[in-house]
Amino acid sequence: MDKIEIIGAGPAGVSAAYYLAKSGYNVVLYEANERLAKKPCGLGIPSAKNLPIEIKKEFIGKVIKGVTLYVDEMKTVDENDFLEGYIIDKESFLESLVVESGAEIRKKSSYNPLKSMVRENGKPREIKKGMLAGGFTFYKGEKINALQTVVKSRDLEDLNKLIIFFDTEIIGYYWIFPGINGTEVGIGGYRDINNLKKLLERFIRKNYMLKASKVISPIVGAQIAVGGVSLDMHKNLTKIGEAAGFVFPLTGEGIRPSIISGIEAAKAIVNGKNPRERLEKADVTKAIKIQRRILRRVQTMERNKRREFLSLMPAQVHAEVALGRMNKQRIAMALARRPDLAIKLLKYIGD
Repeated sequence: MDKIEIIGAGPAGVSAAYYLAKSGYNVVLYEANERLAKKPCGLGIPSAKNLPIEIKKEFIGKVIKGVTLYVDEMKTVDENDFLEGYIIDKESFLESLVVESGAEIRKKSSYNPLKSMVRENGKPREIKKGMLAGGFTFYKGEKINALQTVVKSRDLEDLNKLIIFFDTEIIGYYWIFPGINGTEVGIGGYRDINNLKKLLERFIRKNYMLKASKVISPIVGAQIAVGGVSLDMHKNLTKIGEAAGFVFPLTGEGIRPSIISGIEAAKAIVNGKNPRERLEKADVTKAIKIQRRILRRVQTMERNKRREFLSLMPAQVHAEVALGRMNKQRIAMALARRPDLAIKLLKYIGD
């Protein structure tokens, strides 16, 4: 079988390598870091339904069942037994996929995008064809900043919900998520790193759920691609994952859409098709486009209108939009008592 080289061993790169190697291809993964899953993230997969790769029990840190949403500190949604998702041990999960697939992985192999070369055993070598899954660094569209830390609190040890505080001023949100070794607390939005850090520190001090908590890790950050899918080629490499914008712009969720993009691109190669054409038509691409369209509309609203728009949406509508399902019939039914909101949302979805 042909040799396929993939830059980046995150969710997209590893998923593509897994499918291709299982299909008989000779796959080599190049990862700049010594360990996988270095990018800080909430580790959440809020819906495992129809995920193209099984997440085995040993990699599930917590099961997510519910969600609580606040808009400018006003609780708008509080649902239990509402989601079917997980908090995962991302590093172990990705490592297991590499081992199970039989793909080769070469860590500490940095990639030079200007020369399209990797350093393999200290020597540069050109990559002429393959996939680029190197994350937000290679994404050319709009990005926002995000920061997070880990806290310990007895009150949050049994947390099985995603708790989200939308902030209409920064057009972003704070989060309190179950974690592997504590509780993940973070912030993402349209502010610079220093501003977000101050806001996050204040949130931890003042939020009623976190007052008894102890911060146990440094605040770390990364950028998040929110500009939508961009399938521009890099040299002769097909972009997948966050490098191509496979992140849900409204929520910043990246693991699930990245996995899907890697599998879709790999399936195209196995079937002798063009990966970019398959990704352009993928359901996840359509969902990201819709979320991006809604985000742009929200950005143009006055703050009070933004607050009203987010506050009045029922839980089912939040789920349809945030999870990327976008079922028009379910949205219309959930908004039966608010036809004005239904018309707006369905217009965004149908444009």
